Amino acid sequence: MRLYLIEVPTRQYAMADSAAKTTLAPGGRPGFRPAAPHPREEERLNSLHSLHVLDSDHEKRYDDLTRLVADIFDVPICLVSLVDEDRQWFKAHCGLDARQTDRDLAFCAHALHEERFLIVNDARQDERFFDNALVTGPPHVCFYAGAVLRDSSGLPLGTLCLIDHKPRELDTVQLKRLERCALLVENELIQRDSLLGERARATLQANIDPITGYSLRGRFLHKMSAWLEEYASQGPIQVILLKLTNAERLRKQQGVDFYEGVLQSLSNQLNENFDDESLLKGRISEDTLMILLPRDQALHGMRRHRFVEQPWLLHLSANTRPDLLIGAGTFISVSMSAAELIDVVEDELDCASEWAPKEKGVQLADLTDNLNLCLEMNNRFAQALRDNELCIHLQPIVTAGSQDLSGQEVLLRWQDKNRWITPHQMLRIARHAGLDEELDIWVLRRSCALLSHWLATRKGNEMLLPLSLNITASRLIESEYIDTLRRVLRLYRLKGNCLRLDISGVESLSATPESLVLAMKSLANDGISFCVDRFGPEDDSLRLISMLPITSVKLHPRWISLLQTDTRQGRLLKAWTAALHALDISAIAVGIEHSRQRQAMVDLGFDQLQGYAFGVPMAPEDDYGKWLSKVETSLEQHAGGSGAS
Repeated sequence: MRLYLIEVPTRQYAMADSAAKTTLAPGGRPGFRPAAPHPREEERLNSLHSLHVLDSDHEKRYDDLTRLVADIFDVPICLVSLVDEDRQWFKAHCGLDARQTDRDLAFCAHALHEERFLIVNDARQDERFFDNALVTGPPHVCFYAGAVLRDSSGLPLGTLCLIDHKPRELDTVQLKRLERCALLVENELIQRDSLLGERARATLQANIDPITGYSLRGRFLHKMSAWLEEYASQGPIQVILLKLTNAERLRKQQGVDFYEGVLQSLSNQLNENFDDESLLKGRISEDTLMILLPRDQALHGMRRHRFVEQPWLLHLSANTRPDLLIGAGTFISVSMSAAELIDVVEDELDCASEWAPKEKGVQLADLTDNLNLCLEMNNRFAQALRDNELCIHLQPIVTAGSQDLSGQEVLLRWQDKNRWITPHQMLRIARHAGLDEELDIWVLRRSCALLSHWLATRKGNEMLLPLSLNITASRLIESEYIDTLRRVLRLYRLKGNCLRLDISGVESLSATPESLVLAMKSLANDGISFCVDRFGPEDDSLRLISMLPITSVKLHPRWISLLQTDTRQGRLLKAWTAALHALDISAIAVGIEHSRQRQAMVDLGFDQLQGYAFGVPMAPEDDYGKWLSKVETSLEQHAGGSGAS
């Protein structure tokens, strides 16, 4: 004799509000009513939402479970259904494409009122469901069996349910199996909640640097936002940054333990100087520590001599002493996010490595002026760009032997309140303001307008020299920029050979240069030529250069400074220029400041030269003939010795 669990009686569930309006389901007939809310509906929903499972991604273990249960019970559809405020959402769904349905139509919403199961052998014969659109239309539910899923406190969240298109019955053995399967799903949900808690604790640990005890970047940014809200209104903010500039060499030569010991010692030194609770400390990158201080904390309290003398590292040889860049400054906070503000501060610190004086391996940089300028100009830049407050100057490029004019580079200039903003500052400000693309287009248009005017007004056979524009490799591979460049050339009726693009950042694409090569070849067909800009001592691969359709390469100014302290650099440069010539590529030396450097570059095989030894950048004249005469006069004066030092 087979035993069957009596199915839910065919009486209609009472609504929470007996006067509730009858709902007509899409495709259904009058009389259909949705399930009443659970008696502890608010608690139930809070519990469901606290699991953070709704709208989460597919998870294989849930999908595997529903497929297994569908096989066990030989049904076409098996779902893990969670009943939200106005929908039922499927964490896993085998045999059904939909990810959710309206709660008003959900069988599972009725199951929330049951102790263990809701069983409907034939929905077509059930008063509650025969009108339901899920019965009268797709997926044509006939048989339904839902085992209630509960949270750790017993509140119902949804069901593990079986659906068939024909009438079915389950015996007690099958119901036990369904209950055990539902327990598996319940455990997954509860363990997921527990795992999220463990992950949150692990994330907290992962966001604290075990070496220094400082917050890592993500946590530092989060805390910085709240910190700025508390202290920014009280006045200027102070910042200290410590950067290990030879971090990679320390790790390679002395090992990770030594490197971490140096970082720990640095943080200890900072902690001795600054231990107030109002400070915010972070390790914002692998090699950089940062502290924010309110205005009432004195920056001069930092005993900088201890970082210069480094008594805590006196036992180390000169080759293993850490090179430190210490930046400090006071600034007025502006309407920037914490992430944007850190980017500005890091940019200024990196730039300081180029100009800050060095003593015993330690550079000290006062960032105050540059920080405040950048933050202030960030708010002014957009208007200045649109009001054409910016301008372009041209710097001559000459042939190395004869020192004849061979080209001109376009340089940005901006004077605000009787102070000049440097090109590098402008580029950083534009990037932080999200206007770097607009700035590139502005320079392109202004340069092409000048070339077009010169072409229209030049006299006789005056040769129009190309203008060199700076552009990043990442910008050049954007199809929008290429389209704009061609459109601007057509607008001013110019040929491509009027322009040379000096490309920076090619090393960032060294692993996958295909897109850059394609973009350059496309523009080369229009007559545009290319130069790789700022090729430095660390860029030791000629492989990428050999792949690019370029006519020239510019030396990074840093290489010239290395020549003064390392005679081996001269031999390296001579080999480098010879390799470029073998590839039919011209070598350009930039940053030439005086006659001795000028002659040295000629001896090393450079083809073209650029720098203040040939004159300062100047605003172009409207009359091309006058402009050429002005430049040539300047070149003659500097060739005569006035540019020597």
